[in-house]
Amino acid sequence: MDQQIRAAAALIKASHNTVVVTGAGISTEAGIPDFRGANGIYRKIGEDKAMSVINIGFFNRDPATFYDFYREYFSFPDIKPAKAHYILAEMEKQGRIKAIVTQNVDNLHQLAGSRRVIAVHGSGGQFECQERLCREVVPAEQVDLFNGDPVPLCPVCGGVLKPDVVLFGESIKDYGPALDTILKAKLIIVIGSSLTVHPLAGFVASFNSFTQDLMIINKGRTALDHAAQLKIDVDNTGELLEKINAAIDRM
Repeated sequence: MDQQIRAAAALIKASHNTVVVTGAGISTEAGIPDFRGANGIYRKIGEDKAMSVINIGFFNRDPATFYDFYREYFSFPDIKPAKAHYILAEMEKQGRIKAIVTQNVDNLHQLAGSRRVIAVHGSGGQFECQERLCREVVPAEQVDLFNGDPVPLCPVCGGVLKPDVVLFGESIKDYGPALDTILKAKLIIVIGSSLTVHPLAGFVASFNSFTQDLMIINKGRTALDHAAQLKIDVDNTGELLEKINAAIDRM
């Protein structure tokens, strides 16, 4: 492991443009279950049932039932960023990483202090009014999901608020900026993703076709292990990143 830490530090030290790509694995360390994990929604109720609810058509037809489901499986009001989120934010301040492209909607990177975060599936940190002539964006801390109305309403026009997350049937957010950021990187560090969810997995694969500066930190195999210059299989990403960042300081 010490040799891998030194190798990771050397790759980051040599890179002038490092971009981090994160998946659910980084947030499980904060206490958020991933979809397919032992406590994940797909294991609890089945993937087909989950997908039948977390789609835009269902939301538009029955927002009250959608919010019952959202409160139970997707709202984690007491969750705080894990060590890994804070270390990445510190590395950004130090100029060691330039951006984070994430599949996660938990807003933990932003809460930890990361400034340039491209959240391709949106963010549960805010809600958007669905009235076409309003589209007010309301911070999550101003939306009472648990003690108010079954469906939160816009404080401006009274329209239905929707979590600003990408549901099935909707296009991802910031497709162009995410792809451009990844393709222009010198080094990509994938953290907590098996690289099976598209289009982000495809973005990383496209990057890899032009360069070999790919590092993967993930518990278990990924679809691009064979292509990575460095693959680290680890249980605690936060502790690993802390050691890598300290190793860069010593260089």
